Amino acid sequence: MDLLSRWSINCLKQIDSSSAFYYKLIKHQPSIIIHLIKGDLNQIKRNSEKFSNYFYENKKMIGLIAEKEPKELIYLFLEHLNQLEKHQRFLPDIIQSKQKYFFKKFPNEMIQLITIVASNQPGLEFNYFISLK
Repeated sequence: MDLLSRWSINCLKQIDSSSAFYYKLIKHQPSIIIHLIKGDLNQIKRNSEKFSNYFYENKKMIGLIAEKEPKELIYLFLEHLNQLEKHQRFLPDIIQSKQKYFFKKFPNEMIQLITIVASNQPGLEFNYFISLK
């Protein structure tokens, strides 16, 4: 973090996604990547379309982080979803694709995520619980 602050890097978009540094951060310091993602989200939160599509547009990177820091990522999703308008709230693809894994590891956080999203999509919460059997 000290090195990034010396370089005035406070957002992930400031780092070239094809660089070795980017992949080393993901591999060895995923919590720093999550911090930088928060910086990206803070910069784009006034643009509701960019804000709501951020995780979809960065799904490869999100998938890599989910392997390293799944709980921190879920907390980031919770924070993100709470800032969106109700009609823009959808579960990120990584959560949908690995819902059983996330639910087994982090049931309380998953219930929070599903509850937030279900407030706009009636029946969603029930469908997720049924599909986990």
